[in-house]
Amino acid sequence: MNILILEDDKGRQDKFMQNTVGHVRLIVDTAKDCIESLEEAVALRNPVDVLFLDHDLGNHIMQESGPGTGYEVAVWLEEHPRYQPKHIVIHSFNPDGAMRMNAALPKAVRWPGAWDKDIYAIIEYLEQHTHKEAGI
Repeated sequence: MNILILEDDKGRQDKFMQNTVGHVRLIVDTAKDCIESLEEAVALRNPVDVLFLDHDLGNHIMQESGPGTGYEVAVWLEEHPRYQPKHIVIHSFNPDGAMRMNAALPKAVRWPGAWDKDIYAIIEYLEQHTHKEAGI
């Protein structure tokens, strides 16, 4: 499974790496790099299967939605649906930012703190349920 993770916190990045062993994964820490990675994956005919999106980036906490946030990626994906992965997980703890991202990507699942969860269980859940609010 090809997994792309947008997360700027080093500790959370490490947890994602530990919890996604056995999958092809890439972690990026900016909205720009995330968009470029999605474009490159499609160009190489190796699209992303699961995208984990954080909202607050650049060491900001409870950041307003706008350029440089995960919201930028969500809006870009809304405008460029051919790049949308099969599954999108919004893992941000910023409730307002996550809500805005979910409004742009209604099929995305909100799963705050996903980096600290059993990624295999999350992926299994995603494969069995579409367009649902998660909360494990």
